[in-house]
Amino acid sequence: MSVILKAMELGQEISQSAELKKMREAEATVHADPAAADMIREFQVKQRIMVEARSAGRRLTGEEQDELVNLHQRMTANPKIKEFMEAQRQFHEMINDINRILQQAITGNTCTPSG
Repeated sequence: MSVILKAMELGQEISQSAELKKMREAEATVHADPAAADMIREFQVKQRIMVEARSAGRRLTGEEQDELVNLHQRMTANPKIKEFMEAQRQFHEMINDINRILQQAITGNTCTPSG
């Protein structure tokens, strides 16, 4: 079987995975809650500003860091956001495991799901 067909099969399996389903459900729950959705948007904006600042070689001010920490604490105190963040973590862990397995197979190293 060709590599492309195997990749398509893998994509299908990922699209039907419990991890992706759980993440999408948690995301829908967050977006249905205006306060939670606003917090996520605010965090994304602040996170983007942080990345741009670091790319430009600028350090965040203490106030900017405190704002990020405060917002992150508020987000993790929200059960809907906390569930969404955990679902994201599990999905990304699965994707990272897949990438690690592929990399190990390509380089000839033994591969195990946990690395």
